[in-house]
Amino acid sequence: MAAAAPSGTVTFLFSGIQDSTRLWDESPVDMAAAVQIHDSILRNVIDRHEGFVFATDGDGFGAAFATPASAAGAAVEAQRELGAEPNLRLAVRMGLHTGEAVERGGSYSGSEVNRAARLMALGHGGQILVSDATAALLRNRLTFRALGEHVLRGVRGRIAVFQVVAEGLPTEFPVLRSVDDFAGNLPRQLSSLVGREQLITDAAELVRSDRLVTLSGAGGVGKTRLSLEVGAELASEFADGVWIVDLAAVADGFEIPAAIAAVMGITPHGDVPLLDTVAEALAGRRMLLILDNCEHVLSGATQAVASMLSRPGNLRIEATSREPLGLAGEVVVSVSPLSVNGGITSDAVTLFVDRARSVRPNFEVQDPTDAAAVTEICATVDGLPLGIELAAARMASMNAVEVRDRLADRFRLLRSTTPGPERQVTLHHAVEWSYDLLSDSEQALLRAVSVFAGGFDLPGIGAAAKRNDEIEVLQTLDSLVRKSLVIADHSAPRTRYGMFETIRQFAFDRLTDTGDADATRDRHAAFFAHQAATHWDHWNGPRWRVAVEWVEVELANLRSAFRWAASRSHVEVATDIAAHAALMGFSVQLFETLSWAEELIEDAVAADIPRLPRLYTGAGYACFAGRPDAARRNAHRATELEDAGGYDSCEPGYSMFVEALGHVYCGDLDSYIELTGEVVRRYGATRGYGLASYVDGLQSAGRIEEALALTEQSVTAARDLGNPYWISYALWIAGMAFSRADARRALAAWDEGVAFVREHRVQFFEGFLARDAARLHTSDGEPEAALVLFGEAIAAFHRAGNVPQLVITLASVPALFERLERFDAAATLIGAMSQEPSSLHHVPELADIATRVRGRLGARAAELEATGAAFDLNAAAVYARQQIDAARRDPAPRERPARPGGLSRRELEVLRQVAAGRTSQEIAAELFISTRTAEHHIANIYTKIGVSNRAAATRWAVTQRVVEDAVAG
Repeated sequence: MAAAAPSGTVTFLFSGIQDSTRLWDESPVDMAAAVQIHDSILRNVIDRHEGFVFATDGDGFGAAFATPASAAGAAVEAQRELGAEPNLRLAVRMGLHTGEAVERGGSYSGSEVNRAARLMALGHGGQILVSDATAALLRNRLTFRALGEHVLRGVRGRIAVFQVVAEGLPTEFPVLRSVDDFAGNLPRQLSSLVGREQLITDAAELVRSDRLVTLSGAGGVGKTRLSLEVGAELASEFADGVWIVDLAAVADGFEIPAAIAAVMGITPHGDVPLLDTVAEALAGRRMLLILDNCEHVLSGATQAVASMLSRPGNLRIEATSREPLGLAGEVVVSVSPLSVNGGITSDAVTLFVDRARSVRPNFEVQDPTDAAAVTEICATVDGLPLGIELAAARMASMNAVEVRDRLADRFRLLRSTTPGPERQVTLHHAVEWSYDLLSDSEQALLRAVSVFAGGFDLPGIGAAAKRNDEIEVLQTLDSLVRKSLVIADHSAPRTRYGMFETIRQFAFDRLTDTGDADATRDRHAAFFAHQAATHWDHWNGPRWRVAVEWVEVELANLRSAFRWAASRSHVEVATDIAAHAALMGFSVQLFETLSWAEELIEDAVAADIPRLPRLYTGAGYACFAGRPDAARRNAHRATELEDAGGYDSCEPGYSMFVEALGHVYCGDLDSYIELTGEVVRRYGATRGYGLASYVDGLQSAGRIEEALALTEQSVTAARDLGNPYWISYALWIAGMAFSRADARRALAAWDEGVAFVREHRVQFFEGFLARDAARLHTSDGEPEAALVLFGEAIAAFHRAGNVPQLVITLASVPALFERLERFDAAATLIGAMSQEPSSLHHVPELADIATRVRGRLGARAAELEATGAAFDLNAAAVYARQQIDAARRDPAPRERPARPGGLSRRELEVLRQVAAGRTSQEIAAELFISTRTAEHHIANIYTKIGVSNRAAATRWAVTQRVVEDAVAG
């Protein structure tokens, strides 16, 4: 007989099948049979332990138990039975949490249920995780392994997580799948979500099955927050991540493709419409794209979504809008206000109490008068979450009865005087009521910060509001935060603030009413113009990361400020924004900024702006966006203006260097060598870019001896400058030069470069370094390393939509598959590359590889090549990554001589240097690696060969040299 639903303090058990979506896609018949066995085991075990099943969403269970011991017993027994079932190849993860239950109609809701479900999502198949609350109650019954504190999606704060250790269960698992482990840019939530559990589940299921899901509802109903929770729920199912693009800061629909490209790091392609480039780049990805706040740019959003979904692929789009997009195939999820039915147990009141406790920790609704007042407040604002939060924030200075009475009076007065949809009127009144309770100083500051797009910090607030006293601004800002009118994010090194879009728009309307909107926006634009120029001064040095992170964080504000200044013919302000944003933004692939510089040139020339050379130089980086002719013309004009005098230059030789890049992208290698050589002769080797680019030109032209004579000096110059971007560039170029004469030194430079770009997040060179290092590892290094590096290079170029570099990379992979004797994969990819005419030009050895592979496969080769020929470029990239992953998981059975102690080639070489008595610094210099890298290798060697000091390592090396020589012989 099934157990009754327990109440009071309850222990929840949630389970889920790992990788269930992929398993259903790959083998639905086998999966259906397996799930039937899985369900039978889970139900029987839960029944035996007197658990109550209240949820069977997806491929998992949610059950409630009266005691933590019965819940834990069920989890352990279920895992044992699942593991013992011979016909079951499913990995099931489980989570246990104990808390106060909110039971309604045979189901449970509230934050405690959320914790259990999110806890389960952290784990891996076969693993049982428990919260600190449950572990504390079971200390004397079970053994636990502490796994540290973790953030759960949708749950405020961190909780300690433990793993159950029991006989018959596996004990070793990968690190937990924490919030930061998945690809994408989902922000960390600062508050818990209340009352949306079922809606999250339903919406997630729709996203799994449909390519376009729109969350539609009134302003303030919580569409954005819900979309983020759905994205977090699905994060582990999208290999290429969950990405959100906030369109609230986009003023016009034509800017939507640029906003998406900026978030996704997609590279424009010359005259190809950016929307087409974005759509093509995203087509091959298994990802979820969230387009938030579509209503004010509905036409542009509809066009963008239609274009992206017109391509076949696995892209899913989740949109939020006050009205549907109206596209064929769109599934609309209506997001309703929170229910007020049930009084103090309703979702609306639960949210009110949760938010009220954030400003008054001892807030309770035990008193019938308070309970009635809170219930009436929630009903007055129609259950709209934003209205509830604004009212709850007033608990810091009022009681519930006072808020109810004042709010009710205001609504009775205003409800009949404002036309519009009822819930929009309700929300307007709720915001207006909260606004009218502010002091004059608070109202003025709220109006001023409404001009910001995408967030703001303290210096920006002071500039826009024209307030110099930071203490006063902080006090006023703190008051607005406590009243839920401004949101504070303390997760970054410097506190950043934001606003709900509904409140921002209301405040901006009030700013317009005062007649001060234009002046405030002028101050906003002037502030960002000054900040852009200031950050550029620090860009070319050790503070490169600080400067580019500022551009990334403030991109929406820079876009808004640029558009405003240009529309007002404030050309000098617009120039400072466009020029410096482009000069910095290109290095983190924010190519939207290049278009600002290009479109402003005509007006800036007419106004004869002093910083015109900087604008021209920024526009010169359009060579990276597929416009090399225009790029070299613009950069050349910058050099002419600087030589003429009377203008502010970028820095010595920089415009000439950018002009040289434009020439090489046009295929003019001679001009590239001439100009980069002139930069070195005229301005010296101290800027980090001139000498490296000159070495690049020399080695490209086959002048290897000249290039090698300058290579180490070029890397040293970049290191002395300290700019991570130029250090990465110099290491890449050094590897190319060395690869012509010394594979060992080339691998050293590129391996260090790969590690360096990871450490400093110089994504611009990620694909180039990984690809070129992989090609050299294929012929002269370690195939295992080549697999990893090729996977990273394909992912980087695919992510950026960089078609030319992706073609070169994919055409290089068959050589590795041939070496690994994976001839089927090589033939299929050769077939795919046969559709890309440039592949043979860039990888001429592909023809010889194809001949050898055909000789090994015989008649099957034609069939495999035909399969590959049917792939488009996206499909080829996905196939290559799948085959690389397969090769890494299951190496081809080949007899290879074992290296002593399992050491890599690099580690063996380091060990030889150790045996020769060289110091870490000397080893680093000899092998062309950093001292830190050398010390890292030495530490790994000690671990692998089981010694603890240099003397023991030296003895081991001498002894093993005989073995190594014998193996080599």
